[in-house]
Amino acid sequence: MKALIVEPSTSSRLFVSMALKSKGVLTDDVSNEEEAEDLLRENEYQFICVARILKSGDCRDFCCRLRSQAATKNIPILVLTASETADTESYLALGVTEVISRQDIASLIAYVDALKKDANDDIRSGGKILYIEDSLSIAALVTRLLEKRGYQVTHFTTGEEALKHYKDGSYHLVLTDVVLAGHINGPALVRHIRKQEKTMQFPVSILAISGYEDASRTLSLFQAGVNDYVRKPILDEELLARVDNLILNQRLFSKLEDQQRHLEQVAMVDQLTQLYNQHYLMDVAQKKLVSAQRNSTCICLINIEIDAFRSTSLFLGPQTTDHALCEISKLFLEHTREDDIVARIDESKFAIVIEYSAAEISAQTPLENATARAETLRAIIEKSRYQEADFTASFGVVQNNTETDFKRLFERSQTAIDQAKEQGRNCVVA
Repeated sequence: MKALIVEPSTSSRLFVSMALKSKGVLTDDVSNEEEAEDLLRENEYQFICVARILKSGDCRDFCCRLRSQAATKNIPILVLTASETADTESYLALGVTEVISRQDIASLIAYVDALKKDANDDIRSGGKILYIEDSLSIAALVTRLLEKRGYQVTHFTTGEEALKHYKDGSYHLVLTDVVLAGHINGPALVRHIRKQEKTMQFPVSILAISGYEDASRTLSLFQAGVNDYVRKPILDEELLARVDNLILNQRLFSKLEDQQRHLEQVAMVDQLTQLYNQHYLMDVAQKKLVSAQRNSTCICLINIEIDAFRSTSLFLGPQTTDHALCEISKLFLEHTREDDIVARIDESKFAIVIEYSAAEISAQTPLENATARAETLRAIIEKSRYQEADFTASFGVVQNNTETDFKRLFERSQTAIDQAKEQGRNCVVA
């Protein structure tokens, strides 16, 4: 980042330069407007610091010249005053970005920090904008402005063309003029987009460009579904600020959604095995049980307990034991269907909930099928070896009868597990 300092006082130039350099900002400093304009023709600066009183007098004329030139009209201008009594509003009306007292160097530092953060923010790269404007000359200027900012712009001249290429989630922002050539104007385009994005996780941000001044037309834009609007003639800084804010807000919201999904995942998944946890099992299995009664389907529960787990885990140690549990969990996932619920309900206990459709019920009794699947899993675990230890497991298999409470079904499966233990473990009881 580089700044230009225009200050007649040598000591003040040095003071401001040192303050900026302490924040990693490179500086060029001059004592008058002529030298400043020479440097501005040769260099690119991120902002300009101008003393309120220059050698020629008040800096207003110099600031006006800067704002009237294409190369400098968008560069932030900070006017530095010797006191806090300057007529701030008159300077801001000329296009000055901020008026800062030299006594308040902290405000200058804060501005630089915000500018650096803004320049390094992710909204500067990778943002995709769908732009609809039927004036090719205006479109060329706006596209150049946005692309210089780091955005990828796809431009169409009509709403019909834009809708053909629009896909949910493919753009971070839609920028559209209100009055468009063709049959679909700006508000109609917005309504079309809002109608087809109902399945989106987070709707695309829409910024309208309007030449109308009356409140009723502005209200109609918001009713159509725009997030914000900018008036014509377009001010570059205002357009960029609104585009930046909309895209940043969308990305922040998306990040919040990702964090929410992560928290939900943590709440329902066992962190070691990545199987569902007991809380999720009890909640979803209960819903499946109620649904089965209503839809004439059938639920089977396979309850699994690793045999002699405590003594085996003491022999293996915690790290190897955890690895063995993860490998066993993978076996369960490999030999179950996508719709089955596979959960870890305790340190050494697992459960599998299987829902059988009416067609499956007519082919084979669900209990017979679930028992056969449990026997397959039992045999695989018995044959597998984990480091220096062998594992076996006891299985209890039950089918829902008239139960509407999953806890009752689970208690029946636990009774079957107890019977398996009495029979010497490493067996299936149904």
